[in-house]
Amino acid sequence: MRLTNNKIETLRISIANVLNSLEWQIVEMKFIGNGVNNAVFLIKEKNLGMLAIRTPWRTEEIRNDIDLSAIISLKKEATISEHCQKYNIPVPKVHKLYLGEEINFLVTDFISGDSQEVPSYDVGQLTSKIHKIPLNNLSIIDQNERTLSNIISNRITERVHLLCKLLNSSILIPDSEEMEAILNTTQTKDCLLHLDVRPPNIIGENGVIKGIIDWDNAFIGNPIMELMRISESQELIEEEFLKGYKNVDIIINTEEVIQSIYRLDTALMLSILFTTLINDSAKRDYYLKRVHLLSQKINNTL
Repeated sequence: MRLTNNKIETLRISIANVLNSLEWQIVEMKFIGNGVNNAVFLIKEKNLGMLAIRTPWRTEEIRNDIDLSAIISLKKEATISEHCQKYNIPVPKVHKLYLGEEINFLVTDFISGDSQEVPSYDVGQLTSKIHKIPLNNLSIIDQNERTLSNIISNRITERVHLLCKLLNSSILIPDSEEMEAILNTTQTKDCLLHLDVRPPNIIGENGVIKGIIDWDNAFIGNPIMELMRISESQELIEEEFLKGYKNVDIIINTEEVIQSIYRLDTALMLSILFTTLINDSAKRDYYLKRVHLLSQKINNTL
């Protein structure tokens, strides 16, 4: 399914009707893009200035599952952004989370940026700052009080099953309970994890970070997961990132098997991505090799 012009106009009218009923004074409103699940509109409100509106658009498909997922995504973004703002993390200010019969959307400040690259060192500093903010009973809606160890060990099992089905092959890994037990041996303190720290989610201007967005993947858990995901994804200069992050002792003090399990989760995700959604055979083959190498390393440790 694709987002059509008719659907864009329907969404625009629905949003405008809601905001008008709330007595917002909309000067202009335009569609600026969309992802797999959400469309984004830019509006100018007389008193609040330029704002971004994120709204789910795949409303004709399997309504129960998609609507629930979309609502969770919007609530998650709003909750985490509001929490981060308290501790001076550069996130767009939340103005309105609207959940209604006809449409759901989130209104935040619009943060403009340019195409100049943000140094990986600065991204490392920001990530470190995120990891240090107090949790203060912060609850992640789709974590459901589960530990990160439980989520990742079960997700790896599910991803291995899917990848084997896609490729008609086999990948040997420990069962989820065994991986969870290994991950639970760490003594590292849990923190808020963004889990998608990469250039598209960092808004910068003249090389200076102005905001970090898209908390869809966020969980509370071991920061090693974040560091391994960044390392495995290779979208930042890892050496420079770690200089900015500074606390590399947590990597040195974490058993390699734990690092490998967290890396495997990311390698599996990217293998599936480049097998099903993005046609890039070089990256697909690279991450498939990474999956087999990491699986072997984990099995050899046990």
